[in-house]
Amino acid sequence: MSAPAPDIAAIVAGIDIWQGLTPVPERISGGITNINWRIRIRETGASYFLKIHGAGTELFIDRDVAHEAALKVSDTGYAPKLLHYDPVQGIEVYEFLEGFRSCGVMDIQDPVIRNGVLGAYKAVHTTTQLGRTATGFDQLGGHLERLRKLGAPLPQDFEQLMWQCGRAEAAVRASGFDTCACYNDGYVSNYMVDASKRVKIIDWEYAANNDPYWDLAMMSFESFLLDAATRREMLEVYDGSYRRDVAARIHLYIGVAAITWGCWATLQEQVSQLPFDFGKYADLLFLRGRHSMLAPTWEEALARV
Repeated sequence: MSAPAPDIAAIVAGIDIWQGLTPVPERISGGITNINWRIRIRETGASYFLKIHGAGTELFIDRDVAHEAALKVSDTGYAPKLLHYDPVQGIEVYEFLEGFRSCGVMDIQDPVIRNGVLGAYKAVHTTTQLGRTATGFDQLGGHLERLRKLGAPLPQDFEQLMWQCGRAEAAVRASGFDTCACYNDGYVSNYMVDASKRVKIIDWEYAANNDPYWDLAMMSFESFLLDAATRREMLEVYDGSYRRDVAARIHLYIGVAAITWGCWATLQEQVSQLPFDFGKYADLLFLRGRHSMLAPTWEEALARV
């Protein structure tokens, strides 16, 4: 069932930065978590981006950390500035990124844009810490705990998939890793690019301290950057050199990420009121994770990490 339309007129009327002005709302399609609007100010022509938190998202989004990330990442220049925040009503207002558009998968095949995303990640990873740590394995565990409380259906081979995730976690933790502020998402539409191919990243809702290579894995997974040559190129851009053990870690993270986000989509199927088929999306994600874990390259990565 679709969520009832919010009273957008009442919402914008209560935002102090627009007092005495005439905000004209325009619904933005896209996005599978929140309800988004472009707000044009009739008197000045200026535009703003307004986000209304989706129903049930408090189950899997730490809004306090998301707020912290929005402020800190905007200071790097790679995210829009947060201008208004109302945690009670679940409303955020950002500067509108004029001249920028959302990327598609084909955009990330462009090395200039891809390297721009990697540069944005590097800037955040090397300068920022957040008040919460949530590794990819922590994220998976949190989703699974919530799903079991709800009694949500899971794939028949889910225990096998979790066993493989456990093997990946044991291998990665044995090798050790550092944590820093990470995006933890990678949804390709959240990468924004302008005509000169400058990159900004929006929606830092899932941000937390994590292994930075999880972000590279999520980018690879969401944008289908799965071949060995592209992975080598990404690491050479991000780190300045290629290491087989890091490439193996990214490979394992891609499989774990597929299961993590499959659980996320299953949870969304239970609680979201947005008109999106989260059940089919979950099936696709679990299928991609299963495919990754059944390939011979999975065992090779476990041995190399």
